[in-house]
Amino acid sequence: MIRDAGRFSLAVRQFRFLMAIYEDHAVSNELRALLFDMLAELPIDDHLHRGSFYNAMLAVCLQRRQLNEAEEVAKRAHHHYREAGAHLLVFYIELHRVVFSLRRGMLGEAERWAAQACQALDAVRFDTPADRRLLNLLDSVIAYEKGAPEHLVRFVAEEFDKFAYGELWPIVVELALAYCSQVVSRQVGLGAAISFLDKWRVQEWRSRRFNLAITMREVDLLQNANRWQAAADRLMAVQSRINLTWVESAEEAMSRLVDPIEIELAMAWLRHLIEHLPHRPLLRGQVEALLRNEHIGERERGRLRLWAAYLARMHRDVTRARHLLSELLDDLARIGIITHLLGEIGIVDVLLDDKRIAAHVMATPDRRAVIRKLHGFSPRREKRSTPLTRQELRVLRLVAEGATNKFVARQLRLSEVTVKFHLTNIYRKMACRKRAEAVSGARSLGWF
Repeated sequence: MIRDAGRFSLAVRQFRFLMAIYEDHAVSNELRALLFDMLAELPIDDHLHRGSFYNAMLAVCLQRRQLNEAEEVAKRAHHHYREAGAHLLVFYIELHRVVFSLRRGMLGEAERWAAQACQALDAVRFDTPADRRLLNLLDSVIAYEKGAPEHLVRFVAEEFDKFAYGELWPIVVELALAYCSQVVSRQVGLGAAISFLDKWRVQEWRSRRFNLAITMREVDLLQNANRWQAAADRLMAVQSRINLTWVESAEEAMSRLVDPIEIELAMAWLRHLIEHLPHRPLLRGQVEALLRNEHIGERERGRLRLWAAYLARMHRDVTRARHLLSELLDDLARIGIITHLLGEIGIVDVLLDDKRIAAHVMATPDRRAVIRKLHGFSPRREKRSTPLTRQELRVLRLVAEGATNKFVARQLRLSEVTVKFHLTNIYRKMACRKRAEAVSGARSLGWF
């Protein structure tokens, strides 16, 4: 319909474009060029319709993770809406700006756009409770990034049901899924967070991409909680060419991934391999290849740099590990957003337990402040010493999920004899005789 200017009027084609955004259809480069041709049909002083075009195109840029282009499109939409005196629509543009600032990791920038969004909404001459709720969500997310999770917890408890069943842009949905599920998991528990995500699945009008986004949030939560097998089961259920087999054999292909979901799947499988097979020779090159991918966002790049530092240490390349971790902490101090690394605190601690790394990395006050802020999100977290080796802990975690010796062996690339050897050592160190006792004791001691 959009392609057929001869049969359909400009108004009809504009409406179809808007519906494609609401339905979360992917916009190809060819279609994007046609859309800008359609913009040329609008009079230069038709500020309302030109602003609406850029507003819709803004969602396309965010869907494609083109954040620099999104910023330019937002400026144009803002200009046209302001000229038209459309304060509510100016508010929506400022909301988009908050979202892509959060995605880029720029906390100060996100605060500035949120303040301008509030001013625009205050200028609207009628009550818009749903829009106030949107602003409340973004304000709560910003407060969470600054170390105050109680605002976001309160939003989930008191406002979320009304928010979730309103008209929402896909980018706002993705942001709500990521932040709200994380805060529920950390402040209430994993079960509550999974239940929270399940509520979203009942909204059948959402797209396949939306349901996949829920699955990826579940995977992230499960991996953060050391529920590696449950996370792997969900990943294996996703129908995509980016599966474990593909990730295990790919290297330079990582640098050529374009689709955001495929990148997210690749990162989830890499994280699984880093946990279970950190000494795997190919793994370090795979992480470095994904780091070179120009379609990686800043938040994803931060996680990859941390993984690369950890793998460098595993391969006794302390110089590279120090450089990567120092660079990462300097960037985090500059941009302000750190919650995308909360699930990686264990890796940070492993790196800082190495005195050769810690002495260099912790040399500046800004880096030390970032580490304190990371740990501050888990006030109840205590570092429990354990007599078990990392491999023994991996074995015990899989056993705790109900895995058989055969499954553990296959998962960790070990023989069943080696698994039995590890279990014997675990029982001896924990002074117990069977699996259930070991699992129960490890849970009570906080080793998981």
